[in-house]
Amino acid sequence: MKKSLLLALPALLATHALAAPAVIAPLALLPTPLAAAAVSLGFANGSPATAQESEFGEPVTVNGVRISDMAIKRFLVYGPGRNALDARKLQILMDHERELRKSGVREEVAAEMGAASDAEIEAEVEKRMERFNFDPAALERRLTREREGFQERYPTLDHEVELKRAYGSGDWYRDQVRQTMEFDELFFPDHPDTWPELSVEAIHANSPQVDLIEDYGKYYEQRLAIAQETGNPIEPEQEMMMSLLRDFVMGALWTLADVKTSTQGIPENLAMVIDGGDWRAEIETQDVYDEMKASFTVADIENAKRTLALMEAAKQKLAAAEMLMPEEDFKAMVSDMRTQMEGGMFNMDFMALQGHGFPSAEAYEDHLRLVESYKKMVADKLVIGDDGTLSPELQAHMPIANGIMGLAKAHADILLVSAFDFPNYKWKEDGWQKAYERATGLRSQIDEYLGKISADEAARAEASAKGENYAPQEEILPFGRWWSDFLRGNSDYWDPPLPVSGKAPPAIGLKNFGAFQDAPMTRNDMKRAIGESEYEHFLWNDSIVDKIFFEMEPGTVGGPYLGPKGYYIVYLKSRSAPTNPLNIRTDERHRSMLQEDWMRKSFQRYAHEALAEADTTGI
Repeated sequence: MKKSLLLALPALLATHALAAPAVIAPLALLPTPLAAAAVSLGFANGSPATAQESEFGEPVTVNGVRISDMAIKRFLVYGPGRNALDARKLQILMDHERELRKSGVREEVAAEMGAASDAEIEAEVEKRMERFNFDPAALERRLTREREGFQERYPTLDHEVELKRAYGSGDWYRDQVRQTMEFDELFFPDHPDTWPELSVEAIHANSPQVDLIEDYGKYYEQRLAIAQETGNPIEPEQEMMMSLLRDFVMGALWTLADVKTSTQGIPENLAMVIDGGDWRAEIETQDVYDEMKASFTVADIENAKRTLALMEAAKQKLAAAEMLMPEEDFKAMVSDMRTQMEGGMFNMDFMALQGHGFPSAEAYEDHLRLVESYKKMVADKLVIGDDGTLSPELQAHMPIANGIMGLAKAHADILLVSAFDFPNYKWKEDGWQKAYERATGLRSQIDEYLGKISADEAARAEASAKGENYAPQEEILPFGRWWSDFLRGNSDYWDPPLPVSGKAPPAIGLKNFGAFQDAPMTRNDMKRAIGESEYEHFLWNDSIVDKIFFEMEPGTVGGPYLGPKGYYIVYLKSRSAPTNPLNIRTDERHRSMLQEDWMRKSFQRYAHEALAEADTTGI
């Protein structure tokens, strides 16, 4: 459950002078613009799509195997629609807890009221359960307070746009605040003396050395006294404390039921099954898709279709080679992995979402099954001798692995010509085509200026050889100074404004027009700054960050390159060697890192070869 905290927007970095270049690369051949397909999110002609039709344009098939619309919807639900899915899961557990509590109250009331009618008993039950209901007026006060506070700090930003940027949807955010308040009233009503047993046990179990409940009770009494004195509603507990308490209780709730998603083999029409032993709840894929439908972009849908087709093609090729890991074996492997990683920061979900940038843990696990299957196929290429002798494949990959894991650094500016409207957080109309055309025009301007520099240097050298004074017809700035102005005047990277009041957010992560921190960065840091991920590298079999680290020469300009949000023109100022190179001879961990990195990149190529070989439609 995402916490309903006030939005925190970063501040701008100070700009710095840029270094001068050496040799500049010529204009590279450009890829064609990414097709922004006109995808209809409704049914064709107002009717449900048949087995031969698709709600998403041309049906997606791979060698005659149809990727169903429901599979695409579930991919979206697990990815950009995950907030709604997790909110529904939490609501089911909350409603179940409420019913259990209501049943207990009913037994108490029936015993107390004796011969009272069922209607009288039920009325008393509802009355006693009111203490667990949140106040709608309090919700409106909170939303109003947050909106006004935000606009006071950021008067030039649109609050609704920023909610969409941070949470995907303003409506979803408001419903999340409502659910958070409902959760608090259900598990932390009034004074801690009246809290349910589940809350008390969960908090004590997770904080054995500090009595958080005693602290909460002390400050609750202070807040209550102030409210009684002023006649105002009682102020809520500090969000930091509430966030901690919610995490403890939610952790206890998750242990009360077995949650299953696609990787546990449930049918496509179900996004999630919650099995509480003596009770069961199902969340329909279509229901969550309909709720989040307005938030899914054309890019979201095209990426879902392409990912599913890419993995289907690889799956078919592995199966034909009799290398596909049986599903039951893979489920057992993932279960063991999750158990081993449980409780740590770097658990399976963290690796999937933060480490590799996959849209969901489910998509990551589907990919992992294919990678593990491929591992058997290339076992002979993963051999490392006791003395550190590498297979030819690993030997060839060593410079790349060292550049990534040995902490090589590159200093680069990146000019983004964007198909995406960052200030308004939406895709531009005809954005890809316009970005393509503008990017080629900007690169032509760069090459024209480089031509002027070359002509000026040649004329200066000629004059010097003749012993003549050189008087240029126009001032030619060093490329670094010219580029600095060019970058700031043309790059579409966007940073939000500084707040007009209160503490400024940290400057980490700011784009600074594409100069970023204006210092050398590791590949992983630069990858995040650009907006790439390992998932996107897999999806497109391409990478701007790898062009910077392993293809471009320092002092050159490269691109425009097609990337996540448009076209990217790179000025690589410098690149340094790895500071912590891999020790394959004696370090077993380094050996494993080399093998895993080669295998992931090799499988990426294998999957794209499989897709290129396949007879496909719809992508």
